[in-house]
Amino acid sequence: MRKLANIFEFYKSTLTINVSISVLAWVFGGFETFKYVLIIFGFFISILIKEVNAKNEYLFYYNNGISKLHLFIYGFLMNFVFSLMLILVINLVIKLV
Repeated sequence: MRKLANIFEFYKSTLTINVSISVLAWVFGGFETFKYVLIIFGFFISILIKEVNAKNEYLFYYNNGISKLHLFIYGFLMNFVFSLMLILVINLVIKLV
């Protein structure tokens, strides 16, 4: 259970950058661009930024028995589920308005 909580904390730390990049994509490219950026591109950009700026953070996860590969895979899966739910909610709101 502790590993899952640590993976979730890692995912939450990537979420701010991902959503920020995705909102910029929405402003400049529309909702279709937002969806693709949120699901794939934004997550990988946030991972890249973490890789450059917070390399020592991975040591914490490694000491808790979580490899970098597991962080990336589970983080991407969490991002995929979160993104789909967010896109569904936004689609519903757009259709209602």
